[in-house]
Formats: sequence, C-alpha cells, structure tokens
Amino acid sequence: MTRGAADENAWRGVIAALANPDTRRVLGLLLAEQDASEHLASLPQNRRDRILRTLTDARVIERNADEPRLRVERFAELLAAAPVERPTGIDRFFVDGRLEHYPARSDDRAAVLLSLADRTMPDPDERIDERTLTERLATLTDDPVTMRRYLVDAGLLDREPDGSAYRRAARSAS
Repeated sequence: MTRGAADENAWRGVIAALANPDTRRVLGLLLAEQDASEHLASLPQNRRDRILRTLTDARVIERNADEPRLRVERFAELLAAAPVERPTGIDRFFVDGRLEHYPARSDDRAAVLLSLADRTMPDPDERIDERTLTERLATLTDDPVTMRRYLVDAGLLDREPDGSAYRRAARSAS
C-alpha cells in the first residue's frame, strides 16, 4: 500500500476507535475537555492499555507520562487526506441522476434543460404524448410539469398547438 493510500484510509483507525464503547467513552471525555484519567484508572490494566494504544495508533491522542492528550489537529489532517470531490458543470445540480435544484444562472439553466431534453427524448424524430413526457421527466425532477414548460419555452421541445404531442425542436446550425 502506498503512503497516499494509507493517508486516505487513516480515518478508519478513528472510526474503529469510535466503534468500541470503552474507547469511545475515553475519547468523549477528552473531546469534552474532561479528565479521562479517573475513568481509565477504573478499568483493568489490559483494557486501559488497549484503549490508549488504539487512540494512539489512530493518532487521536498523544501520551505524556501515560496521561492522554487529545490531538484536535488530527481531525483536520483526516479531512485534508481525503478531500471531497465536488461535482462540476451541470453535475452540481444533479444528485443520483435527479435534478436537485434549478440553476440561477441562465447559462447553467440552458445546459441543465438541454441535458433534460437529451435524457427524456434522445431520439430527435420521436413524438410522444404529454403524459409520457411528464412520466419521463418525473424520473429526473420533482416538478416535471414545470420542467416540461421550461423545455418548450427554451425552444428545446416543440408542442402541438392542442398539447397532444411533443417532439424535439429542430436545432439550428449555428
């Protein structure tokens, strides 16, 4: 295992420490800025040693003269070791393939609407009724009726005058 992979998995030691009730209790006391020595002294020596070793191995505490000291900087280290990848482009508006929120910027709105049109009517020659379009949009957004209207208003879909059918609008060659 490379050093980078070890750093990315360093959080596992902290989670393992939290999974054990005895270790969690000691860590909780330290996080609450309370003295954990009385609780530790009440435990059998082998259990006390195991708790301290687990917290030391996870680098959550340091031991000075057997007195544990919380390393609060450890949490920032863990967060920095495995940064969250943030979605970019239109992906930042979708969660699990569904539109989570409608963009405020017009360029983003246009890109999101184009994506919705591509996903609901990928065949440019297809004609579908209003119900089918609404059902397809409902798999992608919580407000399919409004999105259907936005797609027509944006010129991405054409609607029959009587509302009976929809089709992809012809794209201009610009």
